[in-house]
Amino acid sequence: MSVEELEVLRKKARNRSLLGIFIGIVLTVFFWIILESPFFIFFGIVLGIIISVIISSKPKREFTLAFKNTYVLKSLKGVFTDLVYEPEKGLDRSVIADTQMMYMGDIYSSNDYIEGKYKDINVVQADVHIEEEHESTDSDGDTTTTYVTIFMGRWMVFDFNKPFKANIQVSQKEFSNNKVSNWGSSIKYKKVAMEDQDFNNKFRVYAQDEIEAFYVLTPSLMERIKKLSSTIKGSLLFCFVDNKLHIGIYNNEDSFEHGIFTKINEEKIMNEISTDIKLITNFVDELSLDNDLFRRKV
Repeated sequence: MSVEELEVLRKKARNRSLLGIFIGIVLTVFFWIILESPFFIFFGIVLGIIISVIISSKPKREFTLAFKNTYVLKSLKGVFTDLVYEPEKGLDRSVIADTQMMYMGDIYSSNDYIEGKYKDINVVQADVHIEEEHESTDSDGDTTTTYVTIFMGRWMVFDFNKPFKANIQVSQKEFSNNKVSNWGSSIKYKKVAMEDQDFNNKFRVYAQDEIEAFYVLTPSLMERIKKLSSTIKGSLLFCFVDNKLHIGIYNNEDSFEHGIFTKINEEKIMNEISTDIKLITNFVDELSLDNDLFRRKV
């Protein structure tokens, strides 16, 4: 699709959204003047938001899909082989939940599913948003429900060529949603202190077997993990599970997105997409996941 065609879709989505905002303002002013009640002013704002979402959702979806199929898909094809890219599909909740290393909250959503090979390493990644439901009751007995984000970012799964017999978790100390304290009694993990004190200061390590932790987390790998953590915005969680490496990046961002209020600039877009892709490939490159020295025999 051409830039001109994408701009038509973007402007349509933008205009619908602005129309919804205008309707919301009109309703708010109307309730304020006619009814002079704070409740109805609030009602007008909420109704305006609902109308805005309803009338803009379809054109916004059309623009988003066209944008991703035009720019994102093309860029991904230049990096990954055996590529599967489904913008509206996400990572199945069970993929993360089955690691038993993340608190999964109450509401789970995911999109921008990517699957492919980079340097002959199988890669899966998607944007993930996990929320926890909170209820509070005021003095009048009225209950309010709010939703708190406990993870928003990317979840990636890589081949890990070095086999291991027991699962290991490594998390930055800023990453507070790892499920260590909630693991079931049938799974015994112990906290492991590595020989690298700088690593211990920045990361927590839990393993089913201490010897396996030292076997997998070599001094070289720990240095690479430290280097990566210093260059990536957000906090990191590494889960070595079933001979796979799961990586969670909690950065409160959606990848491969373009706002409807921003004019399309191809050069800027391609640079941003390239940055989003490098966030995936850098893990393979920096952690040397394609090193076949310990590759499992098929």
